[in-house]
Formats: sequence, structure tokens, C-alpha cells
Amino acid sequence: MLSKTKLMMILSGVVALIPVAIYLFLYSKMPDRVPIHYDGNMADRFVSKSSLEVILQSGLGCLGFIIMKLLQFLLQKAFIQSSNEPSAALSRIWNIAILVVTVVFAGISSYTFIRMV
Repeated sequence: MLSKTKLMMILSGVVALIPVAIYLFLYSKMPDRVPIHYDGNMADRFVSKSSLEVILQSGLGCLGFIIMKLLQFLLQKAFIQSSNEPSAALSRIWNIAILVVTVVFAGISSYTFIRMV
């Protein structure tokens, strides 16, 4: 049986990959030039749908996940150096924070791809 921590990390990883899946699914339906920047409600910059910027946009969920895991690792290392063991409650809070940040980043990325079609 998976621990709650592993289950939360798997869930966060799956959520992080959703924008990549949406990008791959919608790629053929996207116009050749897609909006990449908006000034208010008007798109003011367009790029090719296969440009590096659009591909990086699909990785926002993964970026949020990686940043939060790195931050968790660095802060846990600081706790261990100060001889304080992180509590189970703190670990649960971190797992929830990782999931929330990943969902927000993946949501932003997914929303932009859905709007591109």
C-alpha cells in the first residue's frame, strides 16, 4: 500500500503532466500562430505553435512541482542541520502546498492552451 506522502507526490506529478497532455492533444487543432502574450484582453504577441515558448508553457505544471520539491528539500536540510526533525504535520502541509502550487501552475498552462484553440 502506498503511503499518503507517495500518493500525494504521484497525484502532484500527474497534475503537473496534464498541460503537456493537453498541448499534445490540441496541437493539431491549434492554428499555426498562437497568442503567447496578452495586453489586457487583446493578444499582442503571436508565435508558432511549435515554438520553444509554447513547449515551455506546457511545462509550467512540472516547473511548479520541481520548484516546490526543491524548496522542500532545502528547508528539510536546514531543519536537519539545526537538529530539529520535521514533524508529520509539517510534512503533510508541505505535501498539500506542493499539490496546490502544481495545480495552480498546471491550471494556468492548461487554460492558455484551451484558449488557443
